[in-house]
Amino acid sequence: MQDLTISKRSTQVLGELSSNVVFKMWSLKKFGSCGSPDLNFKKFCARMIFKFPNSELVLISLKYVRRYIKNGNNSNITNEYQLFTIALMLANKWHNDEAYSNKVWSEISSISRIDIDAMEISFLKSLDFKMHITKEKYAFWLTCLKKYNLTGKHEYLFARKIKKTTATPQNSPKLGFNYDAKVIQPPVGFERNIVV
Repeated sequence: MQDLTISKRSTQVLGELSSNVVFKMWSLKKFGSCGSPDLNFKKFCARMIFKFPNSELVLISLKYVRRYIKNGNNSNITNEYQLFTIALMLANKWHNDEAYSNKVWSEISSISRIDIDAMEISFLKSLDFKMHITKEKYAFWLTCLKKYNLTGKHEYLFARKIKKTTATPQNSPKLGFNYDAKVIQPPVGFERNIVV
């Protein structure tokens, strides 16, 4: 994984994007409608990103949030602050060689360590412990985030990649047997079919 450390301005922009994505998905799941995140949550996201300045991990964490929202029905995570923290923490643990302990995450996020531990397990269970993201899915996710960022349409956050189907090629007939043979109707009283 390449080191994608980011500037303070980029931190603010990525914090804004992260807060919008997490809040919209969270509020759609919890309340069935989507609003805008408050200034405190935007600052919280920017602060978390500033502490762990790797843009790729932030974008992966947003993918984890999407997976959690899609699959998750665990009640341990009760707000968007916890959701973003746990997703960013797991992205850091799974994709970074120098991962921070849960104690550090607890201190930075102001969430108790006991809660961090419980939410981590809950989050992993809701994802069925599947943290891998293929290159194709990651590329598609980046495209969806770009479209969301440009348009503000939350439909892009839940977009699915439609697999292209190709027409199945007709198998050529095996040598020695004619698949195009016609069955000739036997004369009356004759009990078998003759293939020509």
